[in-house]
Amino acid sequence: MKQNYIITELNGNRWLSIPILDKIDFIRHSFIIKQKNSAVEANGALKETAARILNLEKWQVETINQTHSDAVFVHNEECRASESDEGFDAHITNNSGIAIGVVTADCVPVLLIDRKKRIVAAVHSGWRGTAKRILQKTVKKMSDSFGSKPEDMIAGIGPSIGQCCYEVDEKVIEPMKREFDYLNRFSIQKKENKWHIDLQMINREQLIETGLKPTNINIVSLCTFCYPDLFYSYRRDGAGTGRMMAVVMIK
Repeated sequence: MKQNYIITELNGNRWLSIPILDKIDFIRHSFIIKQKNSAVEANGALKETAARILNLEKWQVETINQTHSDAVFVHNEECRASESDEGFDAHITNNSGIAIGVVTADCVPVLLIDRKKRIVAAVHSGWRGTAKRILQKTVKKMSDSFGSKPEDMIAGIGPSIGQCCYEVDEKVIEPMKREFDYLNRFSIQKKENKWHIDLQMINREQLIETGLKPTNINIVSLCTFCYPDLFYSYRRDGAGTGRMMAVVMIK
């Protein structure tokens, strides 16, 4: 399989990018991975790193209060996510000059770009968000708010914990079974009451259901648990681990 990502190290910063997204001339994007010469990254440090990579000021990098919800925030000229105390796990903008990002450490980060309407979105989808179909709700919000059409969208699904390492119990598998009649295609029962599920592929299937073309959905199939030199992993390292950020902006 052809490698569909590039890891860049420049001026002490390290990030991953998806070449097909780099070809979209009105955006910039980055999946900020584990930095070589840094302590554990928290939200503030990630914003500083994103600002350096994208040549912005720190205040131009917008994050959200992530709560494993299905809530989607829409930026406009009067309203920014940083001004809200509410919980969101996706945000959308058509504003230039601000970068919107989501923070992860095993969950699935997704960047969406509408090439015709020039709209971008950043989505955080763990198992709860996946079960609540946050990705589909983000696509719908893009359509409702800006007139976006799924067939015009490109998706970049960044590194997350892979099916190889993501073992779950009945608490997780049962709501997934109720929600997705195709779950058996993306889950393997390894032992009694234990399953391994593929969150990236379930999110991909949601995008296809919503109307995105399969050829426009790009998955970076690197497991955050398997590559400790590149990624932080909550499942591997516990609650004290660092975080990564997926960020996208309109130039």
